[in-house]
Order: sequence, then structure tokens, then C-alpha cells
Amino acid sequence: MKRSQRKNLMEKKIKRTQKGAKSVSYSSEEKTIILTILVALAIMVALLVYVVFFTPAQKEPFTSLYLLDSEKQLENIPKTVVLGENSTFSLWVGVENRNDTTIEYSVQVSLDEGNSSAELVGCFNRTVANGETWEFPVTISIDQVGHNRVIFELWFFDETNTPKYTGNWVSLSLEAIQA
Repeated sequence: MKRSQRKNLMEKKIKRTQKGAKSVSYSSEEKTIILTILVALAIMVALLVYVVFFTPAQKEPFTSLYLLDSEKQLENIPKTVVLGENSTFSLWVGVENRNDTTIEYSVQVSLDEGNSSAELVGCFNRTVANGETWEFPVTISIDQVGHNRVIFELWFFDETNTPKYTGNWVSLSLEAIQA
């Protein structure tokens, strides 16, 4: 490109830039639309802030059932027992009531010694107030070599004193070996 052609190209660009630098003015209808959108956004942001920061979270009612070892910890729950040595042991069973009401619970303890039919070996009942935790010791005795399961099921009693299964259960699998 020649120098004169470059100069003309530059002049055109500059001229276009200068012409395009006009101020933009909106009509009153466009201003109304923009203002309406801004007000709607401000209202939505305010509602979102209110919901997030000032509305308390809904609490989901629940009941929990859990097992602890003889020292009320999770560390030493047995997995293997030796018949005649440590085949009788204690566990702690816990029931936590967060149902916003007082409930009478029943924990049924069954033992399945590998023959797929569990035998009821204990039943523990107590009324537990909302927010309360009920913990109690259970002594388990295993006397069958092989795979054993101790099953803890949580039931409650309704207004007519009819037992209803909560759907909460804990199963402890144990291998029993001969000394």
C-alpha cells in the first residue's frame, strides 16, 4: 500500500469513529421498560435475600437407631468371636427421637445363627420425649459356630397402642469360631 492510500484509510477510520461517537438517547417508552426491569430485579433480589437469611430451615422429623461398643464407642464392636472366650459381650443400643412429639419405642433384638430364621432374644421398651436419646446396654451370647447376625429393629406404638415398624434397623454380622 502506498502512503497516500494508508492516509486515506486512516482518515476514513477516524471520520467514522468521530461520527459514531454520538450520545444515545432513549425514548420515554424505553426508559419505562428499563426502569420496570430494574425494579423487578430489585424485588427478586430482596425476596431471595429474605428467604435465604431470614426464613428458618424446615426441620425434617426423624428417629435414629445405633450401636456402640461396651465403652459407648464405635471402635470395638466385635466382628469375630471365639466360642467360650468372648462369645458373650455387651453393646449399647441408642434411640434418638427428633419427631417433635413423645413416642413409646420398642427395640426388638433377634439372633440369626445362619439358618435364615431369626429368633427373638430380647425386647426393650421406653417412652422417649422429643429431643431425647435413650441408650441401654444389651448382652449378646453367641453359641453357634459360623456366620451369625444380631438384628436390632425399632418399633413404636401408635395412639391405639398398636406396634408399628419404623423401618429403622441395625444388623451386626459376626463370625463365631471354635477355640
